Amino acid sequence: MRRKVFIMVIFAFTFTMILSVISMQESIKTIDVFYKDKKPSLKTLEKTKIILGKHEDEYKISYYVITDSLNMDLIKKYNLPDTHFPFAVVINGKYSARINNNKIDFVHFPLFMKGIGRHEGNWSLDDLEIVLKENTLLLDKNILPELEHEEDDTPCDE
Repeated sequence: MRRKVFIMVIFAFTFTMILSVISMQESIKTIDVFYKDKKPSLKTLEKTKIILGKHEDEYKISYYVITDSLNMDLIKKYNLPDTHFPFAVVINGKYSARINNNKIDFVHFPLFMKGIGRHEGNWSLDDLEIVLKENTLLLDKNILPELEHEEDDTPCDE
């Protein structure tokens, strides 16, 4: 009888541990940062890292150079632009969010880079901070932003 109780206790404990591990794996929060090895993107990365540094205990943060061919599958997975973009932050697989009824996208340059000319995004570092604290603001689907400045095929240093 004691042996049966012991076996049942061990089984229950093992089952609980397995469920706990599965639950932890499902709740791992991630941030994937994509950047170019160019001055404007590196400036954006530097300032973004300050915000991300406050959340290192909550998220697994990874950094990817956009132009590295090893990262193309991940760029496609997230439906990021397949032509050119200088910067993106993907939080738990999402980069589109809604804050105060405004759709924002953590793709292209943030607002502090206003005036750069091309690839100006609609997000701020404050927006990033808000969404990192409240992931429910992320949209279910990534929707690429439409840029105000027309794209062309000429290369740029962004």
